[in-house]
Amino acid sequence: GGGGGGGGGGGGRRGAGLRARAWAGSAAESPEVAAPLDFALELWEGRERIPEWMPWIASVDVDPADPRLSRWVLRREAFGRDFEFSWTSRNLAVMPAQSYSKIQWRSVEGSAAGVGVPGLNVKNRGEVMLYPRGPDRCQVKLKIEYEVPDALLPMATALDGLVGEILDTDMKGFARFAEEEYQKRQGA
Repeated sequence: GGGGGGGGGGGGRRGAGLRARAWAGSAAESPEVAAPLDFALELWEGRERIPEWMPWIASVDVDPADPRLSRWVLRREAFGRDFEFSWTSRNLAVMPAQSYSKIQWRSVEGSAAGVGVPGLNVKNRGEVMLYPRGPDRCQVKLKIEYEVPDALLPMATALDGLVGEILDTDMKGFARFAEEEYQKRQGA
């Protein structure tokens, strides 16, 4: 299981939120994936197929002029209302290490917009780490951190739990998706 994360930050002095906004985070890991690490890495690096295993991400469009940049749209019904957030993400260098591969990203300052929550600008950052688990197997760990907008601070703990559950589901979805895609490629 994954879950956990930051959150919290109730109480405190009035106005403290103006200086430092709260960051929250969630992490999740996939079950072991019956596909090689390079294949799984290729799926994550492609980005535009991410909505196929993360249904709350409505779309990801890679910028043809600068492939490090991509525009993300998140759509989710939560707490009885429809939320939509969009932002531009910048991929930092992919770092292959001896024992794993890692993709990191960070949202581009001022690129976010929201529907359902006016003027929402959710900064976010994260990383996907892929670990080999044998010649044709791997495991994926995903960590996402996001700035909790003032409008959602009262729901920060509930939001953390919700995001943790979503990511757990996404990681199971990725394992299934990667295995099916790898089988198709093997059959080709």
